[in-house]
Amino acid sequence: MPRKRILVKSIDTSISYQVIGIDLAKHLVSACLITGAGEIFGIDRLTYDDLLKSAERMSPTLFCMEPCPEVHYLAEKLQGYGHHTKVIDGAAVKEYIKTHFGGQKTDLNDAQAIAFLSLDTNLPEITPKNTSNSVLSSIQAVREQFRKEYIQSFVSLKGICQRWGLPISKGVMNKNKVEELVSESKKIPQEVKDWLLELLQSCRELQKRLNKISKYLKEYADNDEICQKIMSVPGIGPITATRLKATIGDIQRFEKPKSIVAYYGLVPKSKATGHNEKKGGITRRGDRVARSLLIEGAGVVLNLSAD
Repeated sequence: MPRKRILVKSIDTSISYQVIGIDLAKHLVSACLITGAGEIFGIDRLTYDDLLKSAERMSPTLFCMEPCPEVHYLAEKLQGYGHHTKVIDGAAVKEYIKTHFGGQKTDLNDAQAIAFLSLDTNLPEITPKNTSNSVLSSIQAVREQFRKEYIQSFVSLKGICQRWGLPISKGVMNKNKVEELVSESKKIPQEVKDWLLELLQSCRELQKRLNKISKYLKEYADNDEICQKIMSVPGIGPITATRLKATIGDIQRFEKPKSIVAYYGLVPKSKATGHNEKKGGITRRGDRVARSLLIEGAGVVLNLSAD
C-alpha cells in the first residue's frame, strides 16, 4: 500500500473503505481511512457527532481503535450501524510508530498505525464491553475506589497515632475501639484528636458505602445465571464473580480454558532460545483487581485444604 496520505476535512460516505483507524481524544478524533485500492485519507480533527453521522450512512466497514474510556460506548454505537469494530493494544501502536514513523507521534500517525495494524490477523485484539458489562464494570470501579480510600484513610490514621506514641495493633480494626483509644490518649494534643476523630468518621462513612455496594453486587450475583456458575468454583464469591463477568464478556472468544488464565496474567513468562527454555514469574497482564481476587480465592482454598 502507498505511504502517501491525502488530507481531507470529512468522511466521503460514497467511498467503500477497507478499514478506518481512529485515534480517540476527549472531544475530537483523528481518522485514517484506507480504501480497497490502497488510498490513504487522513482527517486531523473530527467530532464524535460527525463521525457517528457519517458511520450511519456508510456501508459496513471495519473501525479500529485503541483502548480508552470512550471505546466501549463508541464500539457499541458503530456495531449498531452494522459496522465491525476492533480494539488494538496501545503497546503495538507505540511500536509501530517507532518503526514506521521514526517515533514521530501525532494523532494522525496514531490513526494510521491503528488502521494498518488492524489488517494484521495474528495481532491479538481487545473485546469492547457491551452495556450490561460496562454497567457492572463501572460499579466495580466505584467499589474499588471506595476500598482504596478506606484503606488509605485508616492507614493514615494509624500512622498519625503512631507519631504521638499511640500504636494501634494490626488486629484493631473496630472503629469504636479506635475512637476509644484516641479519645482517652493523653499523649495526643486535643486539636490533633479532633481531626483524627473526623478522619475516623470518614472511615466509617466509607465502610458504609463499601458495605452498601458489596450488598448490591451480592444480590446481583445471586440473581445472575452466569455469576452463579462462576461461584460454583471453590474460592470464588460474588465480588470475584461479578468482576470476572464484567471483564471476560463473551467467553466464546477464548479458544481454550488456559487462555482465560493467560488473559488475567496468571501464566509464567517463558523465554526460549536454542534448546534452553526458562520459566519466570507470572506475566501480570490483564485486570489487576480480578487477578488479585483470584489469587486471594486460591489462597483460601489452599488454607482450607491444609486444615
